[in-house]
Amino acid sequence: MKKLLQCFSVFKKKGLFLMIFFGLGICSAFGQNETISGIVTDKEGQPIPGVSVIVKGTTTGAATDFDGNYSVKASQSNVLVFSYVGYTTQEITVGDQKIIDVILEEDVAKLNEVVVIGYGSQKRSDISGSVSQIGQEEIAKNPTANISNSLVGQTTGIIARQTTGEPGRDDSDIFIRGIGTMGNASPIYVIDGIVRSARDFSQLNSSEIASFSILKDAASAAVFGVRGGNGVILVTTKRGKEGKMQISFSSNLGIQERTRDPEFLGSYEYAKLYNEARVNNGDPVVYTDDDLQKFQNGNSPDTHPSVNWMSVLNRTSPIRTSSLSASGGSDKIRYATSISLLDQEGLLDTDNFRRFNFRSNIDADVTNTTRLSFDVSGRDEKINSIAGEEVFRWLVSAKPDLAPIKYSNGGYSSGPAYLTLPENGYRRRKNQVFQGRIQIEQQLPIDGLSVKGIISYDKTFTDNKNWSFIKTPYYTLNETDNTFEESLFGADAASSLYQDHNDYQSITYEAHLNYKKIIGKNDFTGLVLYTQTEEKWDFLSARRQEFKLAVDEMGFGDASTRENNGYSGSSGRQGIVSRVNWTYNEKYILEGSFRADASEQFAPGNRWGFFPSGSFAYLISKEDFLQNATYLNFLKLRGSYGVLGNDRLRINNQDQRFLYLQSFNASGNAVFGDGNVQQAIVEGRLPNPDVTWETVKKLNVGFDARFWDNKLSVIFDYFSDKRSDILWQRNLSVPSLFGASLPIENLAKVNNKGFEIELGHKNYINNNLSYSINGNFTYTKNKIVYQDEAESDNLLIRRTGNPIGSQQGLIATGLFQSQDEIDNAPPQYNDVLAPGDIRYADINGPDGVPDGVVDRFDETMIGGAFAPEIIYGFNGSLQYKNLEFSFLFQGAGRIKQSYGGEAALPFFLGTGPAYKHNLDRWTPDNPNASEARVLIDGSQNRRGSTYWLRDASYLRLKNVEIAYNVPVKLLKQNLIQSARIYVNANNVFTISKIKDFDPENSQGRGWGYPQLRIWNVGLNVNF
Repeated sequence: MKKLLQCFSVFKKKGLFLMIFFGLGICSAFGQNETISGIVTDKEGQPIPGVSVIVKGTTTGAATDFDGNYSVKASQSNVLVFSYVGYTTQEITVGDQKIIDVILEEDVAKLNEVVVIGYGSQKRSDISGSVSQIGQEEIAKNPTANISNSLVGQTTGIIARQTTGEPGRDDSDIFIRGIGTMGNASPIYVIDGIVRSARDFSQLNSSEIASFSILKDAASAAVFGVRGGNGVILVTTKRGKEGKMQISFSSNLGIQERTRDPEFLGSYEYAKLYNEARVNNGDPVVYTDDDLQKFQNGNSPDTHPSVNWMSVLNRTSPIRTSSLSASGGSDKIRYATSISLLDQEGLLDTDNFRRFNFRSNIDADVTNTTRLSFDVSGRDEKINSIAGEEVFRWLVSAKPDLAPIKYSNGGYSSGPAYLTLPENGYRRRKNQVFQGRIQIEQQLPIDGLSVKGIISYDKTFTDNKNWSFIKTPYYTLNETDNTFEESLFGADAASSLYQDHNDYQSITYEAHLNYKKIIGKNDFTGLVLYTQTEEKWDFLSARRQEFKLAVDEMGFGDASTRENNGYSGSSGRQGIVSRVNWTYNEKYILEGSFRADASEQFAPGNRWGFFPSGSFAYLISKEDFLQNATYLNFLKLRGSYGVLGNDRLRINNQDQRFLYLQSFNASGNAVFGDGNVQQAIVEGRLPNPDVTWETVKKLNVGFDARFWDNKLSVIFDYFSDKRSDILWQRNLSVPSLFGASLPIENLAKVNNKGFEIELGHKNYINNNLSYSINGNFTYTKNKIVYQDEAESDNLLIRRTGNPIGSQQGLIATGLFQSQDEIDNAPPQYNDVLAPGDIRYADINGPDGVPDGVVDRFDETMIGGAFAPEIIYGFNGSLQYKNLEFSFLFQGAGRIKQSYGGEAALPFFLGTGPAYKHNLDRWTPDNPNASEARVLIDGSQNRRGSTYWLRDASYLRLKNVEIAYNVPVKLLKQNLIQSARIYVNANNVFTISKIKDFDPENSQGRGWGYPQLRIWNVGLNVNF
């Protein structure tokens, strides 16, 4: 009873509410213990913070502080266990020692560090495939709300583009080792062993993650078979460890701003340039001297406004995150629980993204041979956006003198600023996600043999609600009498409400048989696994118009305008996996694996595929002749080859299912008998009973090396992927007279190859100063080996032999400088040319040689693929006493983007804006201009060509952080174990030849939501 009261007293003092909140409490009986203290260092005398110090067999323990100090209660008979990732665990009996200083031995090149791979884990030294890792602490240094935006530049193999900064919709497009298909090239995401969606991955909170691996070659990804052809991103979440409860709290507050601001011309310069274009066109000017004076003076804003439409956006907006986690446990049960909150505002007043994450992972040793794991996680997302999806398109497409933002009467004009008003509607999206996982593992009586069963259940509800109801009218100015006319609003204006609901669930079953045995110098591991996944979805939507009241409920719309739609579906997969790994004398490693997959995507009889792989590694540094090589600590050669697949079929950016069945579509109406109108059903594309998955043959060779006492590391890989059976249609080579939609076939072939290199260096200068630097470089290039193409009399525009997504156009050689030059140049499409127009090269003709005319025969492939061929990163850190500094530079190369429309030509369609760079146009006084002469239409200069192909390479300071580790031991208290204060930033600056838009924008017109820069301050406290 006395011990119970003591326990209750401790809870009261330390914060009982935290114990209740997490639903777990651990109470240890008080004995005759003494305080044992000491310092934990590495062999060079550097303190190691965060080392776990546990009294063996109990939950009593502590963690070393920043200076490596620890203090723990223990008796003389107790054994202290010192453990830390990357170091050999030590056990020391207390005895009569009061001070126990410990030197932890680092695993040679961290070879014994466990790396998570598909359906298991391996020591780093035993990996024969190509696997990259990113540390959780590196991801946490990026203050972005979306995990997918924090990967690029951190390690080799990841090609990514973040094309938008819209809160809640800012996922990066991620590709592993580039793009190897015209279909779906995205990797799969595996979280705690279960394949889940890209959204599930991107909306993880960084505090939940324990490890992050990228599986890039056949050896590492073959166990995912028909789904592993594009690579695998594998995440494991944090789990509890034996010891007293560790509570961590972190909070961040950031300010966001646009990475780039387009430099538009004001109305005065715009009008002068417009008049010049009119003169070049041979037309009279439209802006008089009086107009120019009013633009310049700004004294007639109603009739002569000068507007930068982007000015309606917020200059800054806040982003806030907070997380709270607790972990710990006994030798029988361990737990890790966390919650986090995110609140992100956007550039418009209505833009907002709120997310709540919850996760609880529990492991229980039911018996000495049975372990039960129970994981539950959830996520609630709410995205609120302006009603108009294309508001940014109109903001960058309107000329400055279109109208004022507001007239002198206080009312809005019909300009694009009107589209940003929150009271006139919204778009809302809500995601509610539940994910559960139960695992039981049983050691069998046979030494080294165990079985494991897993069941996971995922449920996602997605709701969209789009509402448009004009509460605030806009005005137009009648310039004849200077009166204002009010637009329709309320019940008199167009209104609509759209809602949809999608119910998705996924159930996965897995049965594992694992074997691990060491016999002499032989280390054997084996896996046999059966997996099955079932997915179901149910979608329903409704739409009504003509609302009389501003009530955003479906029943208030006009029933005669109702529209309904709905569908449901299901899918299933089965797989059998086997993997065998043999390591001999810790020197030779041989691994073989296969997966047999069945997918209901394909016709009976064609549903099963077989995907084998093999790999070999040779730890040459273990050889006797290298034992005295003091400069070399580790050298491993490795190679792999295998066959993988991709059953996520897509063509023309549309996912495909059941291509082996005849399709039918609801299209149009038919009238029968007494005039009743009936829905018509029409035949769709023809079926293809032989359709199958994409097949990828992957080759990888590389080496890992460490030199000079592990201070320098090198990792190199060469890879070659040959992909066949890519979906394509014969529409190009079959006459259009054919009376049906041709079936989709496995026709196309693509090769993709490249190399990766990563260099790392770390060094301890003295007890107070250390640093590390790391650089990574990935080069990948794809080539279409075959796709169906129409017979053409211009062989230069064939896509076969060129990269995926290449554009075609003319070769621009500069600008015409004189009429004499035009007269002596080949005619161009019968265009009427003048000095200052773009000159194109005559490179071809009907006979395959230049023919003295520039026409369609001179069009060729000019580049401009979607993804960069080069991605690189350079990061470093510096630590001095309690201060830390780190940075990440990230860049992309060999990528071009074709610019057009208002981003390329001023006055596009006669209504577009003009940019400051348009002022450097050709004139007789400026013959070396960067742009052609200005024209209102200028069709001769609008042709697709290399002239409008911009180098979209860039170098970006992606992250930078300064942190201070508070010396909490000086506070002379036991509640706070460590505290860290930091200031960091994301997308700090970008060096690029593209000036007005972010170089990662989705298309060359600046229509997308701008990228955001974040300045952030944060605090992390461990209790």
